[in-house]
This record gives sequence, structure tokens and C-alpha cells, in this order.
Amino acid sequence: MSLFFHPSSFFAVCAIIVWMTPGRIGRWFPPVAAILAIVSVLAMQSGDYAQFHWLNQSLGLGRVDALSTVFAHVFAIQALIGYIFAWHVEDRFQHVAACMYIAGAFGCVFARDYVTLFIFWETMSVASTFLIWLRRVHASTRAGYRYFLFHVLGGLFLPAGLLLRHQATGTFAFDAADPANARLYDILIMLGFCVNAAVIPLHAWLPDAYPEATVTGAVFMSAFTTKTAVYVLLRGFAGFEILAIMGTLMTIYGVIYATIENNARRILAYHIVSQVGYMVAGVGIGTAMTVNGACAHA
Repeated sequence: MSLFFHPSSFFAVCAIIVWMTPGRIGRWFPPVAAILAIVSVLAMQSGDYAQFHWLNQSLGLGRVDALSTVFAHVFAIQALIGYIFAWHVEDRFQHVAACMYIAGAFGCVFARDYVTLFIFWETMSVASTFLIWLRRVHASTRAGYRYFLFHVLGGLFLPAGLLLRHQATGTFAFDAADPANARLYDILIMLGFCVNAAVIPLHAWLPDAYPEATVTGAVFMSAFTTKTAVYVLLRGFAGFEILAIMGTLMTIYGVIYATIENNARRILAYHIVSQVGYMVAGVGIGTAMTVNGACAHA
């Protein structure tokens, strides 16, 4: 019998424990949650788990297949690396925000339907905003508000698209869209994903917010926000030619702006735009080789 332990549950429980524990003690728990997530991912077998019915809809928290497993491995390992780097931080609120942020990322990776995906998607947006605000300087406060407003925009595209899609198809299932027969709801959902992927011209939040976040928070954000967006684009929109075009523009745009920047953190932020561009272009081309290349690059 195959057992499925959702990695998000480890980080959600860890967030509660850290919230209730002094910083010097609480900082020991997140690496443990990351190790448990690694073990959980290693033990997973392909299949659909944690399925339930709500409001006459079939929802699922645990779609395990080759694509979700690849990104789950990436996220679990990066969570451990990030928490080792952040171990010196005694501010328990930063650890709580990071735990909820990672829980949201894992939830998106294993989501079987758009309702579940949207809940975890917004969990990521709110938690990552606090990783910016918790730097506790005026610049980070302003950048955090701008970051949150950008992601609210993406969060509006996504439910608009999924509701129109449900009206047309009668289902919230998170399945691949047909590039040859794209509808308005497909475009809206893709736009919502493109905000998190920092696809130009929806990219301004990334070089604006990442340099103003806490140093350890920026490490987590670099690993999870754009990569989660790459995952959902791979899952739902492989073969959409516009993504190949925009991804190519991202690679050029990001590296040009990185070369003319003087601030090291902004250089890295623009470089993220460039590197994610390679992945988005691979998604847009949509062949087996480019999809595998996008996964490998992540």
C-alpha cells in the first residue's frame, strides 16, 4: 500500500510550532520539516491521493506523477538548503512566513484542480509579501505593497479564467490546454501564471521587490515563486507559441539590464528574469526535449 504524506503539512505544522516558540529554539524546527519533506518525496509513488468532494466538485491535493515529482524534489532540497542558510535568523516571524510560503509552493505542485491550486497560490503570495515586509525598513514596506498589488493582479486573472473555464466545461480539473484551440479563459489563466513567472511586461515586481526583501527571504523567493510558475505553465500551457517568444525576450532583456546594474541584488534579480526566460521559452516550444530542458534548468 502506497502512503502519501503531503509535504505542505510538515511546513504548516512547523509554522504553528515556530509561531509559539522563542526564536532561538524555533529556528531548529524548519530544517526538520525540510528533511521530512525530502523523505516524503522520496517515498512517493505515482497516483492520485487526498481526493475529496466539496460543493459538488471533485478536488485533489495529491497528484503525483513524473512532472510533479521533479519539482517536489527541487523544492524539498532547496527548502533544506534555504533553512540551513537562514538558521542564524532568530526572528521567528521570518521562519513562519517562509514555512507558509513553502507550504503553498508544494500545494501548487501537487494540486489536481484549479480550486486547490488557487488557494495555495494565494498562500504563497501573502506569505512571500511578509518576507519583504519583515526587513522592517521603509523601502521594503513600499516594495512589499507594490509586490502584493502585482500579485493581486495575477490573482484576479487566475480566478476570472478558472470561473469562465468552469462555466464552459463544468470542471475545475487542472489539465493541459490545447494550444490550437485556446479560449479566453485559457489566456486569462496563463496571464495569471505569467505574473509569477515574471514574463515581461509583467516582471517589474521582481527586480523591485527581491532586493528589498530580507536576505534569507530573498533566497527562498528566488527558488519558489518563479519556479512554481514554471511548473504550472509546464502543466497547463506547454506548446503555446507566445510563451516561446516572450521567454526569448526575457532572456535578452534580463541579461541586458543585469549588465548595466550596479546593485548586486538587483543584478541577481534581473538574472533570475533571464534564467526563467529560458524555461518559459522551453515551455512555449513544447517538445519533449524542451520540456525536459525546462525541468532540468529549474
